[in-house]
Amino acid sequence: MSTDPSTPSAETPSSNALAPNWATFTRLAATAAIAGAALYLITGIANLAAAGEENAKHAQMRFASSYLTGFIYWFSLPIGAMALLMIAYLVKSSWGLLLRRPLEAATRTLPVMVILWIPLAGAVATNTGSPYWWTNPEETPIPPDVSANPAAGVDPADKRKLAEKYGEYMIAKAVDHERKERAEGNNGFLSAPAFIGVSLALFLIWGLLIFFLDKWGKEASDENNPARVDAALEKLKNLSGPGIIIYALTITAAATQWVMSVEPAWSSTMFPVIFAVNQFLTCYAFCLALFLYFSSKPPIQNVLRPKFQLDMGTLLLAFTMFWSYTSFSQFMLIWIGNLPEEIPFYLKRSNYDGHRSGWWYVSAALIVLHFALPFLLLLFRDIKLHPVRLRMVATYLLVICAVDVIWWIAPAIPAESAFFWLMDVGAIIGIGGVWGLFWIWQLKQRPLIPASQVFLLPEGHHHEHH
Repeated sequence: MSTDPSTPSAETPSSNALAPNWATFTRLAATAAIAGAALYLITGIANLAAAGEENAKHAQMRFASSYLTGFIYWFSLPIGAMALLMIAYLVKSSWGLLLRRPLEAATRTLPVMVILWIPLAGAVATNTGSPYWWTNPEETPIPPDVSANPAAGVDPADKRKLAEKYGEYMIAKAVDHERKERAEGNNGFLSAPAFIGVSLALFLIWGLLIFFLDKWGKEASDENNPARVDAALEKLKNLSGPGIIIYALTITAAATQWVMSVEPAWSSTMFPVIFAVNQFLTCYAFCLALFLYFSSKPPIQNVLRPKFQLDMGTLLLAFTMFWSYTSFSQFMLIWIGNLPEEIPFYLKRSNYDGHRSGWWYVSAALIVLHFALPFLLLLFRDIKLHPVRLRMVATYLLVICAVDVIWWIAPAIPAESAFFWLMDVGAIIGIGGVWGLFWIWQLKQRPLIPASQVFLLPEGHHHEHH
């Protein structure tokens, strides 16, 4: 690859002289951390009070599950950024170069997520308010009147009742299996030692990938040594191919143990894919929203062209469609397969005893608000070419992705308080504030645009006007 670009002009400054004033963002992140933590604690205490002594254990699980929701949502940023960076190094796209700095800064926040994981590990290890039923299967309630023959006494024409009974039977079977495993002293994949061991191994693998991405990414920013830039980009490309495969394998383990296991007996081969796509969409929307916020100011203003922004908006549409495809595929496969161990997941998120629950409306809203609305908006070229409008769509998708994560986890442990969802909102905002403070600090370390690689943008971008 030739790296003999013209000397960087005033259009592509290589210093932080034109860096934004981050004070406002820092104050916003600090406010979010404090306000979110306060909301989370206040609503959590209210839920504990409403539960009473008899349901205190259950309320503690719900309190921890809200923390898990916030953790899983913001975990999307460093790991999603790692995957997007590797994709960008392989395809050499304009969006990958223009969003390079926010993505790199996001990957370097992994240590914060490891620290935020420690309370979950402590809850699982001590079985004190763990969000996972399998940490203490002896106290996990089993649906009443579960028999070895779930169809007994049920009208065969009542398909829904049959589904409920078979779902209850599979839950009871899974709980009973874990009880026997604990009684015999066995610790399988769903156990505290496995949770801690697997999680630490995953963090180590991701940490190593991010270390080399950051190390060689820094080398590729050397404006005074084109040969070093070339060599670093080649290393990054060679790492990214195997890295994507490693990401796919490790994220499957994380999705299964951290999220899927909150539901007794539930399994889905599509959920790890949904989990990964949600990470892509969340991280990409976050970085795009920030990038567009500064699009009218140097140094971004000097390199951004309508074609590049159109491409970024189109990729946002592609991620939205990919999420819709994978989510529908999971529902379709479970519906067609009609497997008892998979049915309870959707029963909890639709109807109870023939009546629509609150989660039914959330499920319906996700179809409209997570797919139909952004899909229609992003079809319009005028929206994708307008920085403010595209930024609003990206910010909107950030909120909807948060609702999706809540929908994954919260229904598994019903709350006692009517305002239980405020716990989830508080946890997401609070953890986001903590994460944001560290991310801003990391983003300030390097210029917003890697001037040493601007020459990789399509030729003629300085003269493109359409």
